[in-house]
Amino acid sequence: MGFCVNGVILLLTAAAATDAAKLPSNFGRCSKSDPKMPECLRANVEDAIQKLKDGSSELGLKRFEPLDIPELIIGEGKGPVNVVQHFKDVELYGLTGSKVQRVNFDFDKKEMHARSITPELRLQGQYSMKGRILLLPIVGSGPCNVTLINTKINHTLIAEPFEKKGRTYWSFKDYTVTLRPERVIFKFDNLFDGDSRLGDEINKVLNDNWDEVFTDVREGYEKSFGLIFHGLANRVFTRVALSDIFLE
Repeated sequence: MGFCVNGVILLLTAAAATDAAKLPSNFGRCSKSDPKMPECLRANVEDAIQKLKDGSSELGLKRFEPLDIPELIIGEGKGPVNVVQHFKDVELYGLTGSKVQRVNFDFDKKEMHARSITPELRLQGQYSMKGRILLLPIVGSGPCNVTLINTKINHTLIAEPFEKKGRTYWSFKDYTVTLRPERVIFKFDNLFDGDSRLGDEINKVLNDNWDEVFTDVREGYEKSFGLIFHGLANRVFTRVALSDIFLE
């Protein structure tokens, strides 16, 4: 599965899909008429994320922990980050530790809004980049680790219904997120052809100024995470009928 939006390229692997699927029997369901539906949704979404740690053959989803992302490109910012960050063979850890704070469905508007907090989101893989950050030259390639701590995430999904074999499904035409981490920790190995002194100094500068650095490229990370979540959500909702997800 491939995506390209405004300089952000994401390739997300998933198991082969079939025409239709059933929600696993151990997944909770909520009734549309339940006055406590928002709390029911919150609990069930959080529970489902945890149950997808090892993936789901019924839904055609591979493991969530870690989630494999073959390639991810974050474009340069408009301020201090004058470098394209090119990541490959990324493993994303921490999604299944997310705590869902609220979930609301507006069935008339066909919108879903959710808020979650993830204690640790860690992107671990290979990087390459050449440019400037905070006016300092930076060049290197090798192992890297970008960790977002206590990240508050707002999710907004816009759905478009469609019919298949007499049943109604949802396809999300848009999925946007906002990311507000409490802190970001950067670790890029093998900077400047392995010069450990220069590499340690640059990593220290990045971490001492993490807010300024991350804020400048946050839009790229938000688009990337939005694409990740978009692909995963559509793999479920385009294959599982609404009547199998929500109790009438």
